Amino acid sequence: MSTAKALRGFLPARKRGSGANSTGFDEIPIASGLAANIFTGDTVKATLGNCEPVTVGGTSLGDAPIVVGVFQGCHYVQDGQPKWSKYWPSGTSATNATAMVNTDPTSTYYIQADASVSAGDINQSFFGLTVGSGSTVTGQSGFGIKATTRLATQAIDVYPVAVKDEPGNDITVATERAFPVLEVRLAHHKAMLAPSVTLA
Repeated sequence: MSTAKALRGFLPARKRGSGANSTGFDEIPIASGLAANIFTGDTVKATLGNCEPVTVGGTSLGDAPIVVGVFQGCHYVQDGQPKWSKYWPSGTSATNATAMVNTDPTSTYYIQADASVSAGDINQSFFGLTVGSGSTVTGQSGFGIKATTRLATQAIDVYPVAVKDEPGNDITVATERAFPVLEVRLAHHKAMLAPSVTLA
């Protein structure tokens, strides 16, 4: 429901121009001992070929992180035992650590806003992210859209293309738009935009 804030990160919606999301992903190495949690639904970047979490949302084009996709879980070997997890536990010493990441730039996602967004923002504005802490119990992200970062001409973190069609999520109704769930594209995806791009 959009009347309660419950940020859960990026939930796969579909591939642009087609039907339901295929849930396909790529595998990106994680450096053993990486001292940061990565949760399912977090956006991630690549550093020296390794998967790392995005730790700050963009507020302008110059500080918006370039992402490679959305984390979908991981697997690794620890003390000789293979393990699969919905999140990467900070500081884990492991071998063959690999992140499963949806890297497709045509994917769209459902994500909740941390405050009210209007119908006029759809296919019009860009938003940065609230980079919230995820849950080590569920493994789910705490990311959301940071509504106060609205920009019309700079491609920061996300670009809303629709409102999720579900009961209680109609942003044309004042009582239902406090924390809307939107369908978005990753606007600052490594495969789509160079850091210097500014949209007119």
